[in-house]
Amino acid sequence: MKWITARRRHPLAGYVVVILALALFGVGYAALAPTADQAQARTLAADVSSQDDADVDVAEGRAIFDQTCATCHNYDGSGTETGPDLRDVGPAAIDFQVSTGRMPSMNPNAQMPRKDMVMSEQELANLIAYYNAEIRSGEAGAEIPTDVPDHAPDRESFPSPLRSDFEDEESYEEALEEAENEYQAALEAYEAEYDAYIAGADNTDMGMKLYLTNCAHCHSWSGGGGALTDGRWAPEIHDASPREIYEAMVSGPGAMPMFSDTVIEPDEKQELISYVKTLQTEPNAGGPIDLQRVGQVAEGFISWTIGLALIVACAIWITAKQRAHD
Repeated sequence: MKWITARRRHPLAGYVVVILALALFGVGYAALAPTADQAQARTLAADVSSQDDADVDVAEGRAIFDQTCATCHNYDGSGTETGPDLRDVGPAAIDFQVSTGRMPSMNPNAQMPRKDMVMSEQELANLIAYYNAEIRSGEAGAEIPTDVPDHAPDRESFPSPLRSDFEDEESYEEALEEAENEYQAALEAYEAEYDAYIAGADNTDMGMKLYLTNCAHCHSWSGGGGALTDGRWAPEIHDASPREIYEAMVSGPGAMPMFSDTVIEPDEKQELISYVKTLQTEPNAGGPIDLQRVGQVAEGFISWTIGLALIVACAIWITAKQRAHD
């Protein structure tokens, strides 16, 4: 300790402290920053259930519409002062708004965030069947892109059997294995569906250019979202399924412009979606404090600025204490 105390008075002591602090800061950042090996691809959220295969019930769809939609959109879907006319929006818009949990909304004047869907897949299929049969104006609006994969099967949708429901351990184990096999089969089916869809998207450069040109100015380069005017915001798209991205483009929810298949053709949408799914698997380069992924350069610059400022402040404080002690 005497050795350290004696050298604290040396004129170069402050500079040594700064150099040591910089080295410590750099080593700490290198240790905490995520590496490529730590990147974990996000599960491609989705559900393999297809509305094409659903045994829809139009009467139940009507009941759902009357209970959850008609208050704002009127019983014939023609709209009211609090809800827009739905007759020309098309089933893709209905599927997007309901499947992402934005509708039904308890506050029609507020922009709704993404959340869990409040109804089952079957109820949504019934609602859309009723919309197509009774509300939609002819073939107005975009169809649901059923050839684009939706969410991957949710593990919670395949609950494990309860031990109390079986008389012996062998029957219980067989039921467990059967439930796990059903989940794995659904997951494999989804992965095959996604691989088949994305197989034609091999032009990453095109997908990146389409995203940066049409999406990044609102959703940010990383898909983390961003603020818009009038208190609105562009949502982050890290959890969006390929079908939801497609439906958003062809229906233009909220302040988002509509990108029909004549503006961005289906094969271009395929490239764009493939690029967005690549973004979703990217590791968070911002480290423990990611600043909402505003950008790797920006986050690194801010981190280094704050770190250097703290180091300089510490050096000044130590030097001042040393002089006061002298």
